[in-house]
Amino acid sequence: MFHTIKHLALACALLTHAAAWAAYPDKPVTIIVPFPGGQTGDIIARTVGEQLTRKFGQPFIIENKAGAGGTLGTAYAARAQHDGYTLLLTSTGPFAIAPSLYSRLAYKPLEDFVAVADIAATPQILAVGANSGIQSVAQLIDAARKGDLSYASAGNGSTQHLTMEVFKDETGIKMVHIPFKGSAEAQTQVIGGLIPATSDSLPAILPQIKAKKLRALAVLDQERSPFLPDLPTLHEQGYPAFSTVAFFGLLAPKGTDPRIIDALNTELNDILRNPEVAQRFQTLALTPAKPKTARQFQDYLGEEVSKWQRIVGDAGVKLD
Repeated sequence: MFHTIKHLALACALLTHAAAWAAYPDKPVTIIVPFPGGQTGDIIARTVGEQLTRKFGQPFIIENKAGAGGTLGTAYAARAQHDGYTLLLTSTGPFAIAPSLYSRLAYKPLEDFVAVADIAATPQILAVGANSGIQSVAQLIDAARKGDLSYASAGNGSTQHLTMEVFKDETGIKMVHIPFKGSAEAQTQVIGGLIPATSDSLPAILPQIKAKKLRALAVLDQERSPFLPDLPTLHEQGYPAFSTVAFFGLLAPKGTDPRIIDALNTELNDILRNPEVAQRFQTLALTPAKPKTARQFQDYLGEEVSKWQRIVGDAGVKLD
């Protein structure tokens, strides 16, 4: 009798779980964005959120929880229920770089989250002031070898900072790092001729390149960017190839039902083929991600964490 009751209880629990899955989502889903409204990550989340709303028939609501380079919102999402109703829009900084920069972080990305889908990517661009007199990567390296040369970044531990540290290491040059409070301030110093060089994400730097206030020297990726098709990679110019590409993707708290993950992954991969979404990403100078399974994206995230761990370690940067 006891075993019969036990089996009935188990069967009821399984049926309830199956019914909950079959109905997903039966209420609004929240996408946590750990960045301020209006920034690239926020716009990406709102773009895909609108499409997910259409596909699933339930609102996908964007909730901005900005602060500390994206780590505050990420920590918040890590503590959320793993029921599929809280998701996280992540990117390279808070997911792959921050764990190596901070010895005390309120989350462990590879332990607290599971990948849902890769969404978009954008490379870093190496650039100098248009009036700097430097016309090529070779001239920049030559100038650095002849004397003290500096570069501007968006702050200590930023992707821009670490990208330039890799560039220095790969080319064997010395440059002095001068951090600023954000990309705009760093670019202003380079445009004004006070600092010779910088690197920045393509969406952030492209307007100044098109306005001919900054001169792009190389795309820091394995392939050329469709947004600057005439700009060669470092490898094409005879230097070691390396890639500092910022990714944007969707995650869920660890323990979320794999069927929910797979359903979201399938729909997001379909969304990335939508011409309306492609056009939106085009205006942001973003490249839609190539379709990946959740497992493939999880493997990619692991590779990114390992890569940036090496970069941060080699640069000797800590922000605690």
